[in-house]
Amino acid sequence: MCTFSEALIEKGELRGEIKGEAKGTIKGILQGKADSVLQLVKNHIASNVEQAMDMLSVEPSSREEIIKILQNKI
Repeated sequence: MCTFSEALIEKGELRGEIKGEAKGTIKGILQGKADSVLQLVKNHIASNVEQAMDMLSVEPSSREEIIKILQNKI
């Protein structure tokens, strides 16, 4: 039989796992978009990062994070 404190600990661990998975998924999506932006610019399909993000319909809330990812790649 499990105690109340053990149940709370287990619930907290589960929440942490779910939050970690969500952050990882979001980071993966942003990384994929950043890679796509970079390819558009490298292949001269877009003249700059902003144009590439417009072409991919990147949400304004994600643009800053994508720019940070791209800065780390250069």
